[in-house]
Amino acid sequence: MQLREESLRIHAKTETKMRKLTLFLSIIFVGLFSACDNEDDGVYTPETVVDSTDPISIYFRDNFLTPYGTAVRWKWNDNLVDDTKRVTPALRDVCIPMGDFIKKFWIEPFTMTKSGEKFMLDHFPPELVFIGSKMYNSDGASVTLGYADAGVRITFTQVNEYNLTNSQWMFMQLRTAEHEFGHIIHQRHNLPDGFKEVSPENYKSNNWLNLAGDVQAGQPKISREAITLGMVSNYGTSDVQEDFCEILSLYITSTEAAFNKRYITHEPETKYAKVDTDGKPVLDADGKPVMLDPNDDAEEINKGRDIVTIKLGMIKNYYMVKFEIDLDQIRDEIMKRISEIND
Repeated sequence: MQLREESLRIHAKTETKMRKLTLFLSIIFVGLFSACDNEDDGVYTPETVVDSTDPISIYFRDNFLTPYGTAVRWKWNDNLVDDTKRVTPALRDVCIPMGDFIKKFWIEPFTMTKSGEKFMLDHFPPELVFIGSKMYNSDGASVTLGYADAGVRITFTQVNEYNLTNSQWMFMQLRTAEHEFGHIIHQRHNLPDGFKEVSPENYKSNNWLNLAGDVQAGQPKISREAITLGMVSNYGTSDVQEDFCEILSLYITSTEAAFNKRYITHEPETKYAKVDTDGKPVLDADGKPVMLDPNDDAEEINKGRDIVTIKLGMIKNYYMVKFEIDLDQIRDEIMKRISEIND
């Protein structure tokens, strides 16, 4: 009986302690809850980002950021340029004209087509970067005309030389845009089926730098050897991705006649009659046609032209089937706008 009474006393004391502990924890919990609740009494206000009132920033916000989600980096930013490159910033005076150039000669020829607006909304790069000067590489001699980063950024160089009457500058910028845009497309959707298998043995990696410029010495540098290999420029021989982008960019920034003459139409492989600018035979003193010898590499370069024809057909079909984009329509509009510059 005494043991039972002792047990009951211990149980009662224990129960009393537990009630006190429970009450104590409840007070703490309520206090913590009240503290958190008090903190939530105020409404969180995110940090306000004030849009720039700079006219250039407003222009790019209205014409690129709002419609396409594209940020144009026209102000100097060290983080946007590889520290192995030597460059200078873009001048304020050329930034808006450069934006107008991009709109008129790159964006609008696409958006005016049936499926072009959706295509550009889906694929236009999220970021454009303007560099004022050439981008000199670490070797001090070669330059980078422009480049695409991971399908999200295209960098333009030499924007300080803006001049629409300078056809060399204009075609360099436009072909850079179309070339780098081509990289964005194949990085997201792969190359056309079978494209890699057309001429895999003809790519030269860095040896493209050793090719001559006997067809065109300027940019892009073009040799008969490159065409013989089935490429449209020396740089196109470096690898299959550059091959794709070079064909694409040169095709839609050339007249049909000029592109066909250089890359599609066969040249004579046997003696042929010389003709004048009107296409009439040139006659000698005896009234006979002046005959010319074919180029030594005529047969080989014509085989290369056949390879270019195959690849071009693949690219045109790829854009039409996958995106409903007619590259001939794009080319015709670009070249029409270029022809109107000096009208």
